[in-house]
Amino acid sequence: MVFNRDSDGNGITGRITNFVGDDRVKYFAAGLVAAYAIKKFSETETAHNLAVNLTAGALELRDTVEESIENIREDAEDIHAEAQEKQQIEIFGPEDLEDIDEEIAEELEIKDDE
Repeated sequence: MVFNRDSDGNGITGRITNFVGDDRVKYFAAGLVAAYAIKKFSETETAHNLAVNLTAGALELRDTVEESIENIREDAEDIHAEAQEKQQIEIFGPEDLEDIDEEIAEELEIKDDE
């Protein structure tokens, strides 16, 4: 009789026990349960409100990062302009500074027009 072989794991009960005891089957079943629970949760008003709040927070974070980057860029441009001015003073001397500033302004206007 087939049922007598259950004690050594060869019968139908032993095979089912071995199959259900396999880690891959346990993970698959847990995945199915988790997917169902997530689906049901995503349909609730709480999940909707959570998604809206997370999105609003992400947008606020993006705006803050963009503002910080803009400030850094402006500071870098200021440093660059001051460095150019210092270099021009070292090359031409402080008495020619006004002429140099006009030349730099003209160069910048030409570059902006291009």
